[in-house]
Amino acid sequence: MQNQLNINNSTIKPFNSFKNSAKVKKAYLNYRWHNTDVVEIHTKIKAFAGSLLGVALATGFVAKKQNLKLSNPLTLFKIKYGVKEMVSISAISIIGGVLGGMIGSDKKKEKINEGVFQFMNASVPLMVVHPVTKLLDNCKNAKIKENKLIRIGATFAVLFAGMKGAAVLSNFINDPHDKVPDRKLTMKDSLANIDDAFGALAVAKIPYANNVEKVLPFIYTWCGYRAGQSN
Repeated sequence: MQNQLNINNSTIKPFNSFKNSAKVKKAYLNYRWHNTDVVEIHTKIKAFAGSLLGVALATGFVAKKQNLKLSNPLTLFKIKYGVKEMVSISAISIIGGVLGGMIGSDKKKEKINEGVFQFMNASVPLMVVHPVTKLLDNCKNAKIKENKLIRIGATFAVLFAGMKGAAVLSNFINDPHDKVPDRKLTMKDSLANIDDAFGALAVAKIPYANNVEKVLPFIYTWCGYRAGQSN
């Protein structure tokens, strides 16, 4: 793939054009990691530490509001998640990861852009799936209300639509004057990044996803880390 020219006529590498240890990353990874250079270990550590601190502060605040004992490590798995809790925890973890990754880095704008994408991908699908779930819960037709296939199908259809919408919003926020090519989100991108939107699965209450909310703090830590290490 040939190098492209940016708006200042200087050459830049397309996403994931570099080789690590003479091995090309698997296609799946190319949809998840948006880097133009190999990420240094110290940047990864700072991004992860910042994201972890953000999640710890956010979950601690939520747990306290729910009158859970902060001294008990298992409190993390007892938190009840609604839309507000998921949005706030994901936002603070991503902010923490971005701020941590920005320390000593000259790729601050890139990290902020990726942070916006990660947050939109974590929150927008959640916000569109939630009303659909409520609609199914309040449906008077028992056959539709209790049909697991309908719930699963509707959830994933709206989920992927929300992820597409998140990408559109991210492109607008990061580049409102459309000076650089938009970041595209294909079906493969959506599948590779679906863990970012696990909160939507938690509120949808689809079969076999009963314990999704227990891993949300880990998912949001991961989102923040990915944003903070981006270059």
